[in-house]
Amino acid sequence: DKPTEAQVSCSESIDRACRQEGFVYITGFGLDEELYEKAFGASKELFAMDDKVQKLQPWHPSNNMGYSRYAAEYLNRSRPPDMKEAFNIRFPPVHTNNLSGCPNTFVHVADRFLSVFQKAARRYALACALALGLPDIHLFSNTLDKMDLCTIRFLHYPPCDLDSTGVDTHKPIRVGEHTDFGAFTFLLVGHNGAEGLQMKSVEGAQVGGLAGGEASGWINVEVPSHLPNYNPNSPNNPTNTGPNKIGAIVNTGALMARWTNDVWNATAHRVIVRTPEEASRDRYSIAVFIDPDAESMVEVHPKFVGEEGCKYEPITGLAFLLMKLNELSDKKVKV
Repeated sequence: DKPTEAQVSCSESIDRACRQEGFVYITGFGLDEELYEKAFGASKELFAMDDKVQKLQPWHPSNNMGYSRYAAEYLNRSRPPDMKEAFNIRFPPVHTNNLSGCPNTFVHVADRFLSVFQKAARRYALACALALGLPDIHLFSNTLDKMDLCTIRFLHYPPCDLDSTGVDTHKPIRVGEHTDFGAFTFLLVGHNGAEGLQMKSVEGAQVGGLAGGEASGWINVEVPSHLPNYNPNSPNNPTNTGPNKIGAIVNTGALMARWTNDVWNATAHRVIVRTPEEASRDRYSIAVFIDPDAESMVEVHPKFVGEEGCKYEPITGLAFLLMKLNELSDKKVKV
């Protein structure tokens, strides 16, 4: 069907943001407040388990599922490990999540969450194609048939030492400087907002490590204060209910930058601890990483090939993801 005026206007806003900042804030993508609250509640219960290391399936890059223990990952290899722990689930029917050992609340939430973001990912992929003016509006969404490489990651950042600038790379931060791997990422933040999340526009989708750039240029990411994932009293506020009031940050990943020949750049981001209050409390977020299907070929569209030519060779979704996961962990896997 022909897009409506509202859809065209929305896509134009997405295009402007992805060419400039690379971060978009969306609402109305199908997540209601009830499920949002239950998901964060279940996440807190999961990470509060005293015996989680023994009970939960351990994470491994060969399947990208399960529990990643605290300080097990380096998103910036120039720093000590990130001060976080995580639990990953994947999309059925290709994947069967091993939720043994998880609280019942978490098990009940997982299936509903997967269903919401299966639909949201395909809708946003259509919006991206419309935003870029592609002749085939299904170019991106057609690569999300199986969603066999997409991942939902529940994240917990325990209280930690204060490091308000993140300048010293000998010190750990909650999330090291990086760009996401895939096409795009939905990020849900808790009631304290996006506290500590910072972004930086970079060329070539590289920051941190040999690329440098840790010391300056970072901008604090804020979410609108009228939305319930900022206001802890939102259940009592009738104006802040319903599926159109839950917001998500969406950022462009390295694979989308590759797909568009860097017309859209991947945006670097990190999480630091800016104040004693932030350092003293737990931080929770939920990230939904959207990657094209394993066998999908990602090639620069001719529309994006200018005088500089094509910067990137074709690559499958699986080959690209495994390359990036191997950079993340000391556990290496082969395609």
